[in-house]
Amino acid sequence: MIKLSQDNTRRVLDIHGWSGVVLGLLLYAVICTGTVAVFSEEISNWSSPLAGETVEGFPVGFDEVFQRLYAEVDPRWREEVAAFVAHGGRIYLRFEGELEAQDEDAGHHEHYGVEYQIDGNTLEVLKRTEGLEEELAASREAGALADFFVDLHVRLHLPNPWGLFLTGVLGLGMMVAALTGFVVHRHLIREAFTIRRNKEALLRSRDAHVIAGTWSLPFAFVLAFTGSFFSFASSVGLPAMAMVVFSGDQERALAEVFNVHEPYDESPAAVANIDDMLADASRRGGADAVFISMNYVGRKDAFARVFTRVEEGHLSGRAFDYSAASGAFLYENPVLVGKQPSAGNSVAALMTPLHFGHFAGWVSKAVWFALGFAGAYVTLTGMLLWTLRRAERPAWQRMSGAVHWMGYGLPLAMVLTAHGFFWARAIEAPVGQVQWAVFWATAVVAAIVVKALSAQHARHWMVRFTGVGLLLLPLSRWLCDGISWVQALSYGQHVVPSLDMALLLAGGFCLWPRSNRKAEHDVVSSAEATA
Repeated sequence: MIKLSQDNTRRVLDIHGWSGVVLGLLLYAVICTGTVAVFSEEISNWSSPLAGETVEGFPVGFDEVFQRLYAEVDPRWREEVAAFVAHGGRIYLRFEGELEAQDEDAGHHEHYGVEYQIDGNTLEVLKRTEGLEEELAASREAGALADFFVDLHVRLHLPNPWGLFLTGVLGLGMMVAALTGFVVHRHLIREAFTIRRNKEALLRSRDAHVIAGTWSLPFAFVLAFTGSFFSFASSVGLPAMAMVVFSGDQERALAEVFNVHEPYDESPAAVANIDDMLADASRRGGADAVFISMNYVGRKDAFARVFTRVEEGHLSGRAFDYSAASGAFLYENPVLVGKQPSAGNSVAALMTPLHFGHFAGWVSKAVWFALGFAGAYVTLTGMLLWTLRRAERPAWQRMSGAVHWMGYGLPLAMVLTAHGFFWARAIEAPVGQVQWAVFWATAVVAAIVVKALSAQHARHWMVRFTGVGLLLLPLSRWLCDGISWVQALSYGQHVVPSLDMALLLAGGFCLWPRSNRKAEHDVVSSAEATA
């Protein structure tokens, strides 16, 4: 065994501690944003409601709109068609084709197309956008707020594939931490219910940290495993498979993975009635059809795949294949990936509901939110206790400042970003750019506050500004979209008042008198006292 001097031992411990806290900061960002992303669909419907009922599926009469717009679009951009229900009752209809300039060496083709935003109630075209695939996605400003949080969670807004790779690595680290947690905490059952109320603040803080960690251990493992699967599947798995099997052509690899039909007849043919296919899929799936994609459109071998919402009692929706030329039902597509049922496909089908927690509606989402909040609390309090107990050393003082900056500045930045979203739409400014500007401006101001004030005072002011921001969010939403609670309830949009009330409660909690939130104060003050 190698014996280290006292100085070398301290250096090794510092390296261990610094690396752990840096990874902890990134992991906290992923967990915190993921907790919000659980309600991404609700956030989209709440932040961009239309003046009418929120449609659950495609309305009758969609085929008439489709056929009219299909005839208007340049035939070059009609190779692939997709339509889906999203963002407060809007329907997006996208026509795509490949540009002539292709990067054959990389096996990648640029897609160009036209996308229509349609009111799901009136079937009126609200917006038309033309451009590359990335430009079409960026034009969906109605869902920009939820997309901002989801992208921050999925890849920390880093370029692909590096963002996915980083979150995948963080997921693996979280999975290791969850597994070792079972080994380290030998008295899990006892610690899950133990908090020493009459003991010193440090012990109470430690007990709260352990209780939250104990209850969230199984969830942390599930979240880490499924998150790593999603990150590595597209950032590593697909490119590797494309390189080995398809000479680097990722589009061919995707077609094989998702069972795209092989072309067999290029004879021209009109598109069959879309309404009939959607109605048939809804009847077979026992739930509304919410997504349809078509390939080889305008040919006799064109096929359509219709996806339905999750049927009650099931973990995932169902998919049905049709002949897009005749409208005839072909078969139910029983697999998520590949062409045949398999154990791997069954596991892959479980990943989405287990990661996002939407398999039982609001109930499962609420549970996932609570467990995600506990995971964020465990990560933050663990870093606070670790850094503040070493705060007598200048290096650890700076790291403690970074923990406070991320721990309390990130929620504040997310809240103010939501305000930026609403007011950018109100003044017709570029929503994406405004969201980024607000987010980073908040990050800079939070860094200045942490640098200028003590840790305790910086935390004090950031928590309270977060509370004020939460309380004012319903007002910003109402002033900018003009839909009141009475109107929302008359439209059946219960998500609007529900999320408004949740924000008001969260804001009130942040502004609650300090004496009633002593546990939060203990996490910092007790560690400072023992430093």
